[in-house]
Amino acid sequence: MNYKKSIIYSAISLGLTLGAQAQNPNYSLNGLGRSIITNSNLGGDVVQDGDNNQKASVSGYNLFDLQSNLDLDSTFNAMAILRTRSPFGTSFGSQTKFEFRQFSMGGKLEGFKYELGDLRVEMTPYTVFNSDLAQTGYESVLFSDRKAILEYENFNLGNSWLLQGVSGQYAWDLGNENGLGIYAFTVRTASTNEYTEPDRLMSGGRLEYGINQHMKIGINDVYMYDVETGASEYDQEINVLTGDFNYVRETDDANVLFNVEGGFSNFVFSEVATGTDSSYADATIDVDFDYGLKNKGVILGFDFRRVGAAFTSPAAQSRRFRPDATPGLFSSIDDQLRAQSYYDQFTSEEVYNNEVSPTLMAYNQYYNNTTPYGKATPNRMVYGLNFATDTSSKNIEASAEFNYASEIVGEGGDDLRNFMVAKGGANIHVGNLSNSDRLIDVNLGARYENTSRGGNSSVSLTSLLIDAGLAFELVDKFDFLAGVKMFSANGNEFIANRDGFNLVNSFSDYTIDVNETIMSVGARLRFSKKQMFNVNYNLSALTNNDAAETIQIGQLFIHYTGKF
Repeated sequence: MNYKKSIIYSAISLGLTLGAQAQNPNYSLNGLGRSIITNSNLGGDVVQDGDNNQKASVSGYNLFDLQSNLDLDSTFNAMAILRTRSPFGTSFGSQTKFEFRQFSMGGKLEGFKYELGDLRVEMTPYTVFNSDLAQTGYESVLFSDRKAILEYENFNLGNSWLLQGVSGQYAWDLGNENGLGIYAFTVRTASTNEYTEPDRLMSGGRLEYGINQHMKIGINDVYMYDVETGASEYDQEINVLTGDFNYVRETDDANVLFNVEGGFSNFVFSEVATGTDSSYADATIDVDFDYGLKNKGVILGFDFRRVGAAFTSPAAQSRRFRPDATPGLFSSIDDQLRAQSYYDQFTSEEVYNNEVSPTLMAYNQYYNNTTPYGKATPNRMVYGLNFATDTSSKNIEASAEFNYASEIVGEGGDDLRNFMVAKGGANIHVGNLSNSDRLIDVNLGARYENTSRGGNSSVSLTSLLIDAGLAFELVDKFDFLAGVKMFSANGNEFIANRDGFNLVNSFSDYTIDVNETIMSVGARLRFSKKQMFNVNYNLSALTNNDAAETIQIGQLFIHYTGKF
């Protein structure tokens, strides 16, 4: 019975693909080349007396991703990316590796669009959505460029997941500004070991009806399920069903946006050996309202959402960052695995995740305790206010956001935790303000979060992240760059430990008092919009005040990227 949705969503696409015929094929190439060299050193109190610690490292790589594209008119197309990668320090290509990085096929037949292979899947924040890390939004270009490398390597693009499967979509024009569209997909999120662990598939889709040019309604369904093998130890099914309404209107003076989404989830977990079934269900509701003042060039917004404590939506709650992963740079100190720092979040490929997890992943509460799983974070009731400049402003980009949240069910105590987040910042285009052709940008941003709870299991945790950056064009297309990040966290909290049913079964408490400062300075040469070379030096200093110890990582980073 678990195959029914998969067949419904996939059969048409697979059948039509077999009949794709066309003439006059078009062939094109594009891709990316990148070269990175790093020279790193480790210092601080924790390594001064350790003779067995690695204190220096030189590494890097050269890679070339060649994307070939084949188009047979509009009925069939194919794309494949072949990667060539050679680590720095090898000679004559002795350790060069060749692999297919990505592959997909698709086309359009009589208005029906289909795709097979590696798919970009994204729906709503409560069904399929890859949420980004909590940040100020106004970091230095030195840090954002470094993070962009990791996101490329991890297949992150916007808020989509890259998964392997099949998809199809079709739209009908009903006239009088009415329209109906359907989208469906089936992907595999985990493979069987051909014994105790089953294949895990995820099927889903969206049915959307456009009432007119201002209003539309949609129904979203996502179903994750196991395809049992003969010796499977368990069987798991998770279904998420939501509906949404969207209203957009533009007047002479304002832009109005209203969006509401609500629905429920159902989780069923069966242990084959014991015949034990566990199930639970919960619901969510989200209301967003934005009002843009054209003459002022600003957008004002209000948001309310309530996500039940047991609301489960794997493709919306999976995190792109693993706090329990060991960084690749100086991975151990004194024969102990090095814990992650904030610096690792945008410099270490090892800490990123590109898989959909059926259960809630671990997270560091002092980095983001209010929305660690994005908008779909369970057990939250959130009220939010926001302000932002619109795209009409060419001189400054600014925003501010305030969120107040509380638990729905107490975790780790009878009393409820309360959360408060305030963040904002600005990117000031000084060059535009001074009518200069030079690039002169100054950016400032901050994010403050507080978690509190009274009673016998009291909680008090605060964190602060500050960003500042400068980009100054010294001569044509040659820029001086500087950036700083300052992060601090102090207080106590409880970590919720979850079982295989995704339910909390125990708690462990901890205290934290850390400060981290990351400074970076360098230069960038922009050959074109698609080619650039930069060199910068980074210094990260992490101080654990409880243990009275400091870890310092210095790194010279040389980087070239070219796209074609």
